[in-house]
Amino acid sequence: MHVCAHGLRNALRVMPVSIGIILAGCAIGGGQASLPTPSFLDKLMPASAPKPPPEPEKRSDCGTAAQCRIALKTMVDGRDRAWVGEKLPPDAYTDGTRLFAYRALRKRLNCRELSMAVDEVHAASSSLKGPMPGVTPEQASRTRALSTEVEGELAREKTARCRGRA
Repeated sequence: MHVCAHGLRNALRVMPVSIGIILAGCAIGGGQASLPTPSFLDKLMPASAPKPPPEPEKRSDCGTAAQCRIALKTMVDGRDRAWVGEKLPPDAYTDGTRLFAYRALRKRLNCRELSMAVDEVHAASSSLKGPMPGVTPEQASRTRALSTEVEGELAREKTARCRGRA
């Protein structure tokens, strides 16, 4: 019983950070009003939680919240994982799409992909430490927080499954 309570307590501590990152990445482009149906990320949000104002412009390849959902689904469901380990500019991580894809694929990535993913996420987090055009300090901070969580999850998965393998 104590272990369950401890796990729940830890999950509740991390939830506000994750929710903030989800909103920052997925509420871009006018928020939920511009979406035909709520995304699975929107369903994670409690109804009473305040939503931040939409951001004025998009800073990554996926464009709108709907396009980010499609990109995430394509990354998670696709057989081609050539994108794993690919180094991108720091602002490409601020919508959270790649980080959530890594989180969703964690158990399906092979040892080589896990290793590349850990390296990519670590590099992305490190690259978000200085000022960047088009990225607010708050966005960078939220993205670093999510990157740290995802990097830890990937590293633990790699340690558990890939002893002595790359």
